[in-house]
Amino acid sequence: MINGTSGGAPSRDLPAVVTAVVHQQASPQELLDVWLDATVYCVRPDRPGVYVAETPEGQVVGVCTSLEELARFAGECDWFSTTGSDLLAQLPSGVDIVLDPSGSHPLRISPGALEIRQGLQMNYQDTKGGS
Repeated sequence: MINGTSGGAPSRDLPAVVTAVVHQQASPQELLDVWLDATVYCVRPDRPGVYVAETPEGQVVGVCTSLEELARFAGECDWFSTTGSDLLAQLPSGVDIVLDPSGSHPLRISPGALEIRQGLQMNYQDTKGGS
């Protein structure tokens, strides 16, 4: 299993971070930090690309965090793996990701929510040492 890190936090794998996000015990930034380097698994279509499903809420692609989750989702199938970063770069515009669609904690993600954004956080101390 591929592990990622988030700042000084202990190394965590993608399924653990997805579960933590679902339970509001991890932030979207933590998910992004792990997602970018994680290996993800998809059903392999006949032509290069991904299978996109139409739902009432829009188009989605099923992405699995392990081969076990892929088997639960699609059964016996041809598959491919890639990094989360590579999948984001190749995903058609307007298509959301559903992580582990048949798992205990499916998570729908809009790729726009996973964009890397530069930011600067500043904390000010008053003259008495408070923030």
